[in-house]
Amino acid sequence: MINEINSINFPQPTLISVNGVELEVFEAGKQHVGKPIVLCHGFPEHAFSWRHQVSALVAAGYHVIIPNQRGYGNSSSPTEVTQYDIAHLTGDLVALLDHFGYEDAVFVGHDWGANVV
Repeated sequence: MINEINSINFPQPTLISVNGVELEVFEAGKQHVGKPIVLCHGFPEHAFSWRHQVSALVAAGYHVIIPNQRGYGNSSSPTEVTQYDIAHLTGDLVALLDHFGYEDAVFVGHDWGANVV
């Protein structure tokens, strides 16, 4: 999959510590230029599922932020099931905005990601 990711210029990940976990986050576009947009993947997907939308969103002036939710990809995988409730998952997104210094953002979710959004 790494070759496929590199072949279409999908952003490289960064591990960001938020809300007691580390999230693997892919981002494109410029920070604090235009409005941020956070794309939340579904089950059992990965941030890579948004690969076809990234270029168009960057071209439209968005700072695109695509986290792998806890338990996916290289994001932390807590052992306690209670660490995956909606309060923790939405808290991760709020903490991600805090990390980037944003007060608000556009959120888009697919499948389980839509429930979190």
